[in-house]
Amino acid sequence: MSQQTLQELLAERVTVYAQFDRPRELIDEGIDKLFKEVVSDAFRSYGDFGGAIKEAIKAALPANVSDVFELQRYNGLVANALRERWEAAAVHSTIIEQADKSISEVLEGKGLITGEVSLHDLLKAFIDEHKDKAAEEQWERPEIRIEEGDAYGTGMKFLHIYFDEEPEDRGSSYSRRRENHQLKHSMHVNIAGKREAANHWRKADEFGEVYSARLDEKKVAVNMRIRSDWERMLASLYFGNAILVIDCDPDDLSYGLYD
Repeated sequence: MSQQTLQELLAERVTVYAQFDRPRELIDEGIDKLFKEVVSDAFRSYGDFGGAIKEAIKAALPANVSDVFELQRYNGLVANALRERWEAAAVHSTIIEQADKSISEVLEGKGLITGEVSLHDLLKAFIDEHKDKAAEEQWERPEIRIEEGDAYGTGMKFLHIYFDEEPEDRGSSYSRRRENHQLKHSMHVNIAGKREAANHWRKADEFGEVYSARLDEKKVAVNMRIRSDWERMLASLYFGNAILVIDCDPDDLSYGLYD
């Protein structure tokens, strides 16, 4: 038997190997991996498709978006419309799965809160953010006002919550009390009911939905930059599905500098 060269040996083994199913399996695996990588890259938030979703959502928002009463439901409507359109087009399940993840990232963002939010926790986070400034200015407590309102003849009850990190200047006879609308932040709540209070010194806690809100003297809007925990909580109450639990009074909260 004549001795084969390396080149002849390789050629022979390649020919034999190609006659079996393994090469087809490897090719299929390679194609499958390639398509998964392409789809995954396309749906990343910084990818072309992820960017297109963001632009499509921005373009779909009405010009007066901050004035829409049912805006907290808008995100869900957009997401469902996109999902239904892709499902109707019989898009492959892998793409739908990636698209669903991308939609959630775009619409929900970091720390979207559902369920309920404690007013005490929100205001405590607000106070914690401004403690350094309060120490510099010798502020004892922020200005917090909770006032009742009602729709005449309907039996509906509303609470109007106004707050500002800077207290009223009560030490001067020349200072005038700021009007409610002059405080930087506010939430307006449609009260849905009452329940037993978690703290024994309160008889009951009211709860309801936030139908209007302001941050830094501006109506909450989708293009606002949300920086802190308390701002995220407030935005979630307005845009999300959370309810606000009124579990404190203004006098319960202070900067704690003189405790």
